[in-house]
Amino acid sequence: MAFEERVQILSEAEQDELYGPPAFTSADQRFFFSLNDKELAIAKSLRHRGQRYMLVVLLGYFKAKPVVLNPGFHQIKQDLKYVYQTVLPGPGCRPFNLTPKENERIYQRVFQLCNYQRWNVKDHGAALRDYLSQQARAWTAPRHLFDAAIEYCSGQKIAIPAYSTLQKIISQVVGDEQEHMAAHLERAMSRGLKQALAELVNGTGPLPFRQLRQSARNFTGTELEKELIVYRHIQHWMPEVDLLLSTLSLSQKNLQHLAEKVDYYGAKLKRQTVGSQWLYLLCYLQTRWQQALERIADGFVHHVRQTKQKAKDYAQEAVFKDWQKAAKNVSKAAEVLHLFIDDSIDLQLPFATVRQQALSLLTKRDLESVCLFLNEQRRSVDEAMWQYCDEKESLRKGLLRELFLCLRFEGCDGTQHLAAALAKTQNELNGQDAQLQTADTRLLSKKSREFLLDGEGNILIDRYEWFLYQQIPDRLNGQLTLPDITKYRALDADLIDGEHWRKNKYTLLQQSHFTKLAEEPEKLIKQMAMELDTRLYEVGEYLEQEDNRNIILRNPQGKRFWRLPSASKHHLVNNPFFQQIPTTGIADVLRMVDRDTGFH
Repeated sequence: MAFEERVQILSEAEQDELYGPPAFTSADQRFFFSLNDKELAIAKSLRHRGQRYMLVVLLGYFKAKPVVLNPGFHQIKQDLKYVYQTVLPGPGCRPFNLTPKENERIYQRVFQLCNYQRWNVKDHGAALRDYLSQQARAWTAPRHLFDAAIEYCSGQKIAIPAYSTLQKIISQVVGDEQEHMAAHLERAMSRGLKQALAELVNGTGPLPFRQLRQSARNFTGTELEKELIVYRHIQHWMPEVDLLLSTLSLSQKNLQHLAEKVDYYGAKLKRQTVGSQWLYLLCYLQTRWQQALERIADGFVHHVRQTKQKAKDYAQEAVFKDWQKAAKNVSKAAEVLHLFIDDSIDLQLPFATVRQQALSLLTKRDLESVCLFLNEQRRSVDEAMWQYCDEKESLRKGLLRELFLCLRFEGCDGTQHLAAALAKTQNELNGQDAQLQTADTRLLSKKSREFLLDGEGNILIDRYEWFLYQQIPDRLNGQLTLPDITKYRALDADLIDGEHWRKNKYTLLQQSHFTKLAEEPEKLIKQMAMELDTRLYEVGEYLEQEDNRNIILRNPQGKRFWRLPSASKHHLVNNPFFQQIPTTGIADVLRMVDRDTGFH
């Protein structure tokens, strides 16, 4: 495989960090370069003094990170100096570099001491590829596979291979996985969907690729229309898209990773193979579909809540103004009352005639307001709110209804009737007449009936539609769910089906690579307790026999205890740790951030 075909995984700084000598502090040097009896014996068995020092240094580096290094003398001269001054006291050595054979012999001893193996493609390559193929089913992102490879090597006690080796293996695994999925799509995809995807890539279809990638930036009607356009154009393809992706058994991470390829390549998507185009576009269509539905739902909730708040503000202001107007109309109300004691009015006149004269002085609504004022009562705020909703007919029939018809609702035990009413409303609005004709009066509370029923007890169908819309936002906390939208679906939707779990529990636990989950809890706890007791005994014996300056032994009442020495206040304030940190200017920090992250 050519170098150009290798996938880029690590930045240059990350490569230097992993495959270069570690930078040890004085505390790190004391920890990693300390030798036990076996290590000390092997180090002293080397005749060349410089190789003895180099063995201790490379052994310490390998303990820090299991990578085979071949550093130059001047890269590690400070650590070599520490070794010949502290660990293996001696006169030091002249600058030198290890030959490849000397480096290999030293690492043979390092592997023996650490119980590790040197990486070998023939012995370990196939097993690592199989492991990464399993990991690729969960997430094909190269960085994830790289981390998985490091984890595998650590678990198998294998030294981390060279970066180029991991690049080749990961590139092959990713390529094989995508070729397998593309071949499946070639066999299973309908001709119509293939044609639609080709038109999408070439820009010859009814929905331009540029328009598909546009999304709503806010909740205004103009921006939400972008999501509605996407919804209408890809709606009829989604059943087949969902079916195809379900047969691929893609994880959420893989679905997201492959969908991001469309934005990553943009217009250069045409340069990819046809199979890769299909795979990326199908994942992108499902992700874009989810995104459109979520923004449609968020927009619907936003506008319903906004309308309700505006109706409340309008109602409070309207009631206040009505009260003020009623106070001003009290004098006119006196003229209305005077009609009942006016002797000039013929008593034989019909009441309707007198009523007409009264309404000529004050309108019916103003007269009602005066009556309420005289009784020290106010108009109902709820009534004014419904009057505001009546005035927003264009919003209800236009934007809100369009958004509402895109959503699918499911209810729980307490909201089954509401979910059924919402589904029935959608069916009627999607019908030929596009009119709401029936209503479920069981949903109406005693208070709401006053405003949703007319004098004859008939439902006010427009207000009933508003009523249904207003029930949705506050019930999306789990009482109502939107199964097609991740944000609003039930919590158990992400869990494995109970029947599938009972039948395949052991297999699923094995595939998780968390081996302890598959063990019997009682046996596992006993084993871990035994290992802990053994380790505590070994540590106690070591502290008892060795002269450790970092431990204080105490013997109160015949029992042996140990503790860490407490530092003085002066040591806490002026800790030597801070003296080891080099001083760095802010310009150097910004330059490093720009180099490693590309953030401007």
